[in-house]
Amino acid sequence: MAGPGQIPGRYNLIIEGEYDAFDHQIPVQEFLQRLKDDDVPDKVSVVGLADAFRNDDLITDLAREMDRRANDLEYQSPTVQFVVDGSFHRSGKTYDLRDGDELHSLQEVFGPQLERKEDGDWLVTPF
Repeated sequence: MAGPGQIPGRYNLIIEGEYDAFDHQIPVQEFLQRLKDDDVPDKVSVVGLADAFRNDDLITDLAREMDRRANDLEYQSPTVQFVVDGSFHRSGKTYDLRDGDELHSLQEVFGPQLERKEDGDWLVTPF
């Protein structure tokens, strides 16, 4: 049974310190390159999402590549966590990442299927 924040075959977005993160942690830029290279680890924590939102090109590339690789990831079924520093903020039917005074649309990267788990410190979405 997968632990909280660690559902295989999904993107798990967790608040740093609320759930166990994997020892293998990589920055968003490296995750993007691993997507392009079809080299996503079986269990990985991706860090630095809030910082990545400050780079429009990086976020656009990340969203495009995640969408392009979705079928391959569904087949491979890795466990991918995005460990975020901040909090989740519900905005209508979608969620934002609150980073200080800024709100970043998670739908922009992960699509509209984000679902809250447990007490709201964990979101999941299909690849």
